[in-house]
Amino acid sequence: MPEISVIIDNYNYSKYIGDAIQSVLSQDFPDFELIIVDDGSTDDSRDIISSFTDSRSKKIFKENGGQLSAFNEGFEAATGEIVCFLDSDDLYQQGYLRTVAKYFAQYPDCGCLLGKVEFFGEKNGSGSSYPDGFYGCNPFSVATRHVWRGAATSVISAKREALAKFLPYHGNEKYWKTRADDLLIWGTDLVGANKYCFSQPTVKYRIHGNNLFYGKNDTFNDQYVQRRTAAEEFCEAVMQRNDLILPEMLKIEIRNGNLSLKEKILSWLKAGKSRMLPWSQWIKCGVILIAGIFCKKHS
Repeated sequence: MPEISVIIDNYNYSKYIGDAIQSVLSQDFPDFELIIVDDGSTDDSRDIISSFTDSRSKKIFKENGGQLSAFNEGFEAATGEIVCFLDSDDLYQQGYLRTVAKYFAQYPDCGCLLGKVEFFGEKNGSGSSYPDGFYGCNPFSVATRHVWRGAATSVISAKREALAKFLPYHGNEKYWKTRADDLLIWGTDLVGANKYCFSQPTVKYRIHGNNLFYGKNDTFNDQYVQRRTAAEEFCEAVMQRNDLILPEMLKIEIRNGNLSLKEKILSWLKAGKSRMLPWSQWIKCGVILIAGIFCKKHS
């Protein structure tokens, strides 16, 4: 069983997929497998993918279903203890997998690791990042308001045991043809998987004018509004699947979260306004929140 599984999702990126695959196969970390999921491409992506015969690679050719469906099939085929994700227009720089393995080994409580990208192509420079080290998780705020701190697909890696608590997820796959990396971030938060970050840019994020998200914030916002119900259904499904309840999720967030007190209060108010839990449980969450504030002031 390899230590790391890398999942590349691809749809009609024949211009880039070969470089993405080679960037993984050229890593100096030996203990990995590569799973390439082609999501029904109509260009010559499949010919390029098939030309790679490295024994460490697995190839999945499926009908078009979108990014979430590709994540689902890739995860079901993965056997590594750590799962990394890579979009087919991006690249791993040398040393990325070794860095990932090092962080998970150094921090045993790390359930999800986020990194920093370096832009290339039509734009150069570094993307935003978080401070190195512990970043915690926010299960209560994700469940109530979908408030999250995350990163691009290609710099997300997580322990298999954390991902298995919500993947595969087949609910409303049509709403997650793109931006399914949101579910990776929300899901790991919901199940209490602590996030760690490293600020060294070790992934190259390609800017080429046809990126499905970068530089298209207005479109993303419109899509997010349209998919709000689907996001709520995802959170509910993960909670039911893992027998999670909001008061306990709030305790975890108070202990390990990185959001401000204002954000936590807004999440609590939203839980009451939207009747996400009985009034008695909502009041209980308020008591937990106040107790958490008091404890932190006197710790």
